[in-house]
Amino acid sequence: MIKTVLATALVATALPAAAATPATNYTDLWDNSVPSASCPGTESGWGITFTQHTNNAVEAVWYTYDPRQADSSSPGNFKPLWIVMPGGTWMTPTQFTGNLYVTLGTPFGQAWAFNANNPLPVTQVGTFTFNFTSSSAGTFQYNVAPQAGLASTDPAFGMPSFSGTKPICRNSAF
Repeated sequence: MIKTVLATALVATALPAAAATPATNYTDLWDNSVPSASCPGTESGWGITFTQHTNNAVEAVWYTYDPRQADSSSPGNFKPLWIVMPGGTWMTPTQFTGNLYVTLGTPFGQAWAFNANNPLPVTQVGTFTFNFTSSSAGTFQYNVAPQAGLASTDPAFGMPSFSGTKPICRNSAF
């Protein structure tokens, strides 16, 4: 009897919790730039591509600006930074969370050949959490905290830690 209880407890703790089924498909461009009934529309200059596949796997990319790299062609501005979330877990039907990464690589549209001996550098830097309050609004929580001691060639080298929560809305302008 005790062996059965212990075996059941061991299996229950070893298995990951089942992911929730999302309430709807949230695939779209999301930001907070255009005022609407469900969104304050108070902040432009950044956005998120949220892609939900038919199996409910998710990829997200946050397009923002890199506080480490001033844009010499536009004083007072910074160069673009993409922070990516290549997967994660549906915690509830309206909440998704996953690890986020920064990388260096070839700009989109330029040829790049895979080289197993010299892969693109990718560094985990934190987490994203999306909380959807409807099919067209929600919040985006980010926690960026790169580890200390990264090599100067690492894509997260010198990246400051920052975190916060932003309202997000489907951007129907695109």
